[in-house]
Amino acid sequence: LMLCLLCVGRISFAGTDNKPIVWIYTDMSDKTIPGPNKEGTLNDPDDISAMAGYLLLADCFDTRGIVVASTHRGGHKTSGNQAEWAKKYFGSAYKADVKNLKKVYPDFPDDVTFTESCIKKSSERFNYKNDYSKEIEKYTTVSSLLKLLETEKDTVNVLCWGSLTEPAILVNACLNSGKSDLLKKVRFIGHWTDSSLHQGSPEHPENVANCREDAAACSYIKAMATEGKIQYYECGAIGQHGIVSGSPKGKEYFSKFYKSNLGKIFATGKYAFNTVDDSDCATYYVLLGTFGVSLSDIASDGSNSPEVEKKNEMKFYDNALKIRNELLKRSDIAAGTKNQ
Repeated sequence: LMLCLLCVGRISFAGTDNKPIVWIYTDMSDKTIPGPNKEGTLNDPDDISAMAGYLLLADCFDTRGIVVASTHRGGHKTSGNQAEWAKKYFGSAYKADVKNLKKVYPDFPDDVTFTESCIKKSSERFNYKNDYSKEIEKYTTVSSLLKLLETEKDTVNVLCWGSLTEPAILVNACLNSGKSDLLKKVRFIGHWTDSSLHQGSPEHPENVANCREDAAACSYIKAMATEGKIQYYECGAIGQHGIVSGSPKGKEYFSKFYKSNLGKIFATGKYAFNTVDDSDCATYYVLLGTFGVSLSDIASDGSNSPEVEKKNEMKFYDNALKIRNELLKRSDIAAGTKNQ
């Protein structure tokens, strides 16, 4: 694996000099599709900002898959191919910006690809009683990850930005087909599927949106993590109440991102309460491990004590400006207005 110049020279990985292999499941979709959210969209557009931020850091990761529209919204039965939307929306912006980014960070990939989730049209939720190994090829965006695990020798980091349906199907299929060893290669990193402090309560920390979206999948994943069958790192709400809440406020700061294509998507994907909401970004910042919180600060068994969540939340809060300024620097480089 090639080394990431940003991560070697200025930001180092926690525990390894190699780029972490990443697979992303996101509920992100075209925000012009009308829906019931506060923003009038079918899916919360926070993942749009999170994805733009990820792409501005793409040289730090070995990205193997980005699955979009991993969601249960009924309106997606007729919403059109969301992978094609993502390819046009992000792909064209990335291609325009990567020319300048590669001048400073040569490890940026030339292109990025997106795949539409296999559950997007069906809105299917996880069923404990199913043996998914018997029909795994039906779940194309799960079987493709399974095939990666069968050939890849290094750890694959699965970032979960929404419900846990597809990760649960993967785990079920592996356990039911005698391929449990493959799960040792996976680190699931979830955003806000548990919190005693925000949305949830000490009695019901699972009462949060990303867990309620597919409660059975969430329960199954957490149970398998508790039993030690998988590694599941629960970030809790540290992206929302750490990074987002600790970020600069106001258009004066965020309008500076408008100079680059990806920067503008980041700044406008979800701008709410006078700042950018990209809260799922916590999953890749803990993977980098150099902005206050790393995977070593989070339990691997799916647990998320209020003491640990609060501590990590404050660490991210204190590093939020540093995080934003790193993205802004890269946005400027992408626009050709800054060389290093």
